[in-house]
Amino acid sequence: MQKSQYISLIAMFAATSGALTEMHVMFPFPLLPFLEFDMAEIPDMVAFLLLGPEAGLVVAAIHCILLYTLGAFTIFSPLMKFFAEGSMFAGILVARKFSNKNIVYAVSSIGFRVIIMLFVTLMLYYVIMPDIYLPTAKLAMTILHITYLSPLFIALLLVGLTSIFNAIAGAITYSISYAISLKLLRSFKIFDSSLIK
Repeated sequence: MQKSQYISLIAMFAATSGALTEMHVMFPFPLLPFLEFDMAEIPDMVAFLLLGPEAGLVVAAIHCILLYTLGAFTIFSPLMKFFAEGSMFAGILVARKFSNKNIVYAVSSIGFRVIIMLFVTLMLYYVIMPDIYLPTAKLAMTILHITYLSPLFIALLLVGLTSIFNAIAGAITYSISYAISLKLLRSFKIFDSSLIK
């Protein structure tokens, strides 16, 4: 692939991600409504699968910057999204060392997202920003008629629910991205750095 094509495709995927973000193509996770399934992750993953790791990271980084410019739930929200996407990328790269099967890539990608984000969210919810997330969780527990839980238990409950969210979000992002990537790969013969065949 020519360098001009490569740069143009990165710009196209980043612009698509930005457009989906601006249009707010997101769906709330019913158990924790401040978490949203973000369709803007899909162009980031497609860039990664078709153009390679560097392109995927560049598109994900641009997406992160756009989230900051468009306003985020907290200062850490865009960074958390970047970590989530980066962990999926890492899962695919690790899986490639052992297999070339899509199902292995998918399981590894989703698994890495869940495991890495488990630790990241525990730190965010309980250590870095408990004043934001713990009151939100307490409110959710009140709605469910749970009157008292210790802050640590609430943080662990949040992490558990967030892990479920990450598993579902990872499955959605990977499956749709893979289908799009496969279609583009078969339609155009320019993707010589594709991670899928």
